[in-house]
Amino acid sequence: MKRDSKDKNKNKKNIEHRPRRSRGRLVIGVLEVNPRGFGFVSSMGIPDVYIAEDDMDGAIHGDRVKVVVYGGKGKPYGKIRKILSRGTSEIVGLIRRVGNKFHLIPLNRRYNFTLLLDDEGEFEENQVAVAAIERYPYFPNPGVGRVVKVLGSEGDPRVGILALMEEYKISADFPREVVEEAERLSELSTFYCAPGERKDLRKKVALTIDPSDAKDFDDALSIEEVEEGWLVGVHIADVSEYVRPASQIDIEARQRSFSVYLVDRAIPMLPPRLSSDLCSLIEGKDRLCLTVEMVLNHRGELLRYKVIPSVIRVRKRLTYEEAQEVLDGRNTFGEEIDGVLQRLSRVAKKLYSGRKKEGMVEFDFPEAKVVLDEEGRAVDVRVVERIFSYRIVEHFMILANSVIAEYVFNSDIQAIYRVHERPDREKLEQLRRILASMGIEIKRINRSNRTINRLLKRVEGLPFKRLVHTLVLRSLSRARYYPVCLGHFGLALKYYLHFTSPIRRYPDLVVHRIVHELIKEERSLKEPYSFEELKDIASYASIMEEKADELEKTSVKMKIVEYMENKVGECFKGVISWITHRGIFVELDNTVEGFVSKESLDSWGDFYYDEDDFSLKGSKGMVFRLGDMVDVQLVEVDKSANGICFRLI
Repeated sequence: MKRDSKDKNKNKKNIEHRPRRSRGRLVIGVLEVNPRGFGFVSSMGIPDVYIAEDDMDGAIHGDRVKVVVYGGKGKPYGKIRKILSRGTSEIVGLIRRVGNKFHLIPLNRRYNFTLLLDDEGEFEENQVAVAAIERYPYFPNPGVGRVVKVLGSEGDPRVGILALMEEYKISADFPREVVEEAERLSELSTFYCAPGERKDLRKKVALTIDPSDAKDFDDALSIEEVEEGWLVGVHIADVSEYVRPASQIDIEARQRSFSVYLVDRAIPMLPPRLSSDLCSLIEGKDRLCLTVEMVLNHRGELLRYKVIPSVIRVRKRLTYEEAQEVLDGRNTFGEEIDGVLQRLSRVAKKLYSGRKKEGMVEFDFPEAKVVLDEEGRAVDVRVVERIFSYRIVEHFMILANSVIAEYVFNSDIQAIYRVHERPDREKLEQLRRILASMGIEIKRINRSNRTINRLLKRVEGLPFKRLVHTLVLRSLSRARYYPVCLGHFGLALKYYLHFTSPIRRYPDLVVHRIVHELIKEERSLKEPYSFEELKDIASYASIMEEKADELEKTSVKMKIVEYMENKVGECFKGVISWITHRGIFVELDNTVEGFVSKESLDSWGDFYYDEDDFSLKGSKGMVFRLGDMVDVQLVEVDKSANGICFRLI
């Protein structure tokens, strides 16, 4: 039935008098929840969308959600309208009894809820366990879960790392079919390949130089003096000879993408039969390699090279410390081994000098080494300085990687490159402003290696040198894998990829397969990988690398917090490493970092955060800036949140 014009006008009038509500736009992204309750939804192409705790509509950390977004481009806020998919189906937590019921309290505080546990199951209070979520929480009701795995008691020092592995979905165990396939490979002779396919380099004096606790040896080095200068051999374990595409081992390796090195254990990418045995370049054992033979002149400049499938036999396995003792004249392994080390050292210094002239950006970050006792408890935190023997290996690996990258690029075959793009202008401008707040005045920071190096040189010898190096690193792009050669800003190289660690990095294994295709006498018309395949592998590997890095750092932080638990009440000297509206972070000489809350500064005055010069300013004239040296007392350690709390003294 048609309305008359009078009815239409009446309805129009009523609509005009209703309060108008701003229309939001729909965005799909992943929810990241802050331990304090609120969260952000990350989506491509827009700033992170703020989500209040009351506007999550049952979503939890990691869920993929649809959000209605309001506000401008600067600081948008939103409300979750729909949960598209859940980010997790299992939660790691601590079992507590509440009344006559058992609850699981998530260890990760981003999951700000509890799970009511099914009474059936072999678990006890104060155990750490993994629970499958059977009903997701919806405020004010808790979720419901079922214990699927008990990791151990709360007080066991090893349980925290096991919980971390469960949280990140990293397993030390391999599927049965992968283990069985690896065992079948162990029955093959080293020389199962056809005669003449590999060059016999077993008489070369090849050395491995690795950490003292290493179990997988990817690379070995040899060097001889020749008329033109030096003949250098970089021998890399030929994992591709054992791990064939689409095999069970290959599928698992691609899924893992990297070996993960936690504070108390290594979780290999390949099953131990390969990573620690068949593929590992073990002293005195015949092993298959891809060798990059390079002739360098006396200035350390590359004259020519060739890539050879080979068989080598490592003459000596050395640790970094043992190699350094020989270079310092404090130890000897005989004239032959000592001679090789001295020649490698001389050439590495020339390579290093050449790279510095080209603009290589070099950071100086002392590494925190957590010392554990036999039960896995942290008993000390030491700063490990990088000795020159590290650089020997590092610079020969960079040389081999860059040579292979140029070789592959010029061969017009698709590959995965290691790319590091120039820094973002906005990030460099923010860095300039932060440095200005510390008293380091710079008119402009250009997007060039030399500008970055001049800045790093300027803070040499200053007490906040380490802080400035950290701030500069944060301002640079993150290196990633990509199927297009874009160069490497940090190394100042036009061509670069990863070739030298195929036991522990899947992109290296892919490159090995590509190199094998190039050195065949009769090259196939079909390339080993399509561009889309390489793009998928590169993208996934970049994500997994970031995940592995985060896991490794978190495991170290967990043990540092455990170590500091026995230091409550002690006083330390430190440097202000970051400032927020909530307070300041202070880093100690041994790299331990803790937080001083703004509330704990009440006796010093009322403080506010000045965003313009990145400082915390007080009503009584006190100002705290980045790089300031301060004295602090440890007042609290929160193991559940990996938190360390200081107060200023």
